[in-house]
Amino acid sequence: MEKYLKVFQITFAQYFVYRLSFVLWRIRNFFNLIFLYFLWTSVFHGKTVIFNYTIDKLITYIILINIMTAIVLGTRTTDVAEDIMSGNIANDLLKPLSFFKVAISRESADKIINFLFSLVEVLILLIVFHPRVFLQTNIVAYPLFILTTIIGIAISFFISLSLSFIAFWSNEIWAPRFIYMTLVSLIAGTFFPLDVLPKPIYNLLLLTPFPYLVYFPSKIFISGFSLSFIWPILISLIWCVLLYRILLIVWENGIKNYAAYGK
Repeated sequence: MEKYLKVFQITFAQYFVYRLSFVLWRIRNFFNLIFLYFLWTSVFHGKTVIFNYTIDKLITYIILINIMTAIVLGTRTTDVAEDIMSGNIANDLLKPLSFFKVAISRESADKIINFLFSLVEVLILLIVFHPRVFLQTNIVAYPLFILTTIIGIAISFFISLSLSFIAFWSNEIWAPRFIYMTLVSLIAGTFFPLDVLPKPIYNLLLLTPFPYLVYFPSKIFISGFSLSFIWPILISLIWCVLLYRILLIVWENGIKNYAAYGK
């Protein structure tokens, strides 16, 4: 356990070595938060309820999405693809360390530091603009929110790592990742709550893994516990198990046929 904690500490420290790229990334996210805030406040101008959302609930949703995106979608799995293509993964496989535990240690460091910076961004928004926010009083919603967030993190990690394993067979790894991120931007609820869409489209999207990344946990926090959430939670768990199995299959087949010279 101590060696994986060391991996975590090294990964965490790297962000303070290569500060500029990380700070620019967080500035981009902050401007995205500000853009969404002004967009929806302008939409609510002169209105009290839109799409069954009051302005305080929708602003809270935007804030939650900013934090959820940092936790769930922030990832270091792109490094794995680069290691595979460069041959550096051969060195990692020779070390007395579990590849997946190392990946999880790096991922944990990434998510924690992104989470901390996202809190700073939200704090700046609250101090400067004083938006109305919604606080959930349904206590049951909080453990469900945490549970579904963990499921979203797992789904995102399994998909992102599987995409990186494409490098075992092809150098063209950025096109699939670009398609994935485009889908996340469109149908994961990063810009608007998905339940504003027509009901048939919304129900269809719930059969995919994307709503469970950031939208569904945020929806639970905003709406509170409801029996109607049981079925989506089951679907998200099914996707979590299925994507985990796919990840292992891709890894086993990739590592079986992989050949490269390490440094």
